[in-house]
Amino acid sequence: MGIVMAPLTSTVLADLSPRRAGTAAGVLSSVQQVGNAVGVAVIGIVFYGAAGSAHAGAGIVHAFQASVPYLVGFAIAVAVLVQLLPRHRRG
Repeated sequence: MGIVMAPLTSTVLADLSPRRAGTAAGVLSSVQQVGNAVGVAVIGIVFYGAAGSAHAGAGIVHAFQASVPYLVGFAIAVAVLVQLLPRHRRG
């Protein structure tokens, strides 16, 4: 997350006028928080759905194995979407 959040914030806020920067920063922060909550909820649904009633041993291993492809898929989707962000030219 640290690799993505700081550059994303800079990219989103780079070309805004100072008058709108505060509002945009607040909206961006809110959207990030909602996105984090939804992401944790989705992975939690997958993990605990795969774990079933087994809360130790093989059930947890199976749940982890079921969750990892979703996490990798989300990471790949973010990497692709980041490429669509406008490039900010310095200078």
